[in-house]
Amino acid sequence: MKFLSVLIFALLLIIHVNSQPIDESNDEEFAQRMKSARALADCKNWHGKEPEASVHLAKILSAPCSIPPTFPPNLKDGWTTDPGCDAKKQPNTCSYHVGAWGCYRHSFKNTGPGAQACYDRKGNWLSDTWQGAGTLDAETALGSIFQQLRHYTADVVPYDNCCKSSGLPQPSTCNLYFEKRPTGICEIKPAV
Repeated sequence: MKFLSVLIFALLLIIHVNSQPIDESNDEEFAQRMKSARALADCKNWHGKEPEASVHLAKILSAPCSIPPTFPPNLKDGWTTDPGCDAKKQPNTCSYHVGAWGCYRHSFKNTGPGAQACYDRKGNWLSDTWQGAGTLDAETALGSIFQQLRHYTADVVPYDNCCKSSGLPQPSTCNLYFEKRPTGICEIKPAV
């Protein structure tokens, strides 16, 4: 009799548990937490393997501190409009540099490193990465599709892992990215 009671109880418990609705929001929340944990681990791993920014900064050109507010397509010394933040396409541009009105890119070599300089609407160089400033690139975004892929892997994916993934402790993880990919410096010189 005792065995039969335990068996019936077990069957009723299984039926009850299986009849309960599944809270899928917990699965989504768990998946988001796992994604954030992975991004944080990838960010810290990338940060630990990257050389100091000075290694790349020594190989790039200083940006002009100001440019004409007309945002010409090219600037002196080979700076070209960044298609990802083109002032002529406002307001549908600059998603990676919110606050910038337009950006330019420069690289001495076709592989990098490269510099990105971003400006406000009046043509003033932005130095604060939290306000839309450009950053150093280990791999230039200029060039062939293969070079753009190298840039994406070396510079964009780490940015996404450190800065864009929700659930990360900001601004500390994003600052890990900006430590290795700072804005560089500007120099007062004729822009065009």
